[in-house]
Amino acid sequence: MTAFTIKIIAIITMIIDHAGAVFMLSIGFRIIGRIAFPLFVYLIAEGCRHTKSMNKYMFRLGIFALISEIPFDLAFNDGNIDFFQNTNIFYTLWLGVVCVFIFKILKDIDKTALWILSLIPVTLAMFVAEWISSDYGGIGVLFIFLTAVLSKHKPIQLGVMALFCYWIYMDAPLFMLIASLLAVPIIACANGKQGRPVKWLFYYIYPIHLLLFVIIALIFV
Repeated sequence: MTAFTIKIIAIITMIIDHAGAVFMLSIGFRIIGRIAFPLFVYLIAEGCRHTKSMNKYMFRLGIFALISEIPFDLAFNDGNIDFFQNTNIFYTLWLGVVCVFIFKILKDIDKTALWILSLIPVTLAMFVAEWISSDYGGIGVLFIFLTAVLSKHKPIQLGVMALFCYWIYMDAPLFMLIASLLAVPIIACANGKQGRPVKWLFYYIYPIHLLLFVIIALIFV
C-alpha cells in the first residue's frame, strides 16, 4: 500500500468525521473518523524521513496552521476566531515536527545523551499544545515524535502506535477505540513507496472542506 493510498483513506475518514461533527450526524461518522489521526501521524513521520528540507516542511505546516484556524473556529468553536485557543490539527503536527527536527540536530551533536536531551523540547512542545488546546494536545505531539523517530524500526513503531491509539481512546466508546486501532494494520501494509505525488493535497483540503461545511451549514441547517 503506497503513501498515496494511505493519504486518501486518511482524508476520506477525516471528512466523514468532520461532517458528523459539523452537521451533528450519527455517531457512526465520528467512529469512522477515528481512523484518520493515526494515519496522518504516520504520514507526517514519513514526511520527516523523506523531506529534503525540514525547514520548508515546518514552514508549510506553520503557514497552514494559521490559514486553517479561521475555518476551524467557524466550524468547531462557534465562530470565535482565536489563534491561541482550541487550535486546529496543524498546530499539533507542527509542534511534533519541530520536536523531530530538534531530535535530528541533537543526534548529530551527542548520540549518547540523545533521549535525555530530547525530553526538554518534547516536554515543552507538549506543554504548548496543552496551553493552546491544539487538536489532540500534548499526547498528539508525543505520538508524532515517537512515530517519526522510530520510523526505521517498523514493528516497534506499530506497537507504539497501537499503544497511543489505546491511550487516546481508552475512555471513549469501545467502537472508537477499535476504529482507531484499525489504522495500525493499514500502516503495517505500507510498502514504503510514495505512489502518486500529491504533496499538497492534505494541506489544501483541510481548510477548504471545513469552509465548505460551514457554508453548507449556514445555508441549509
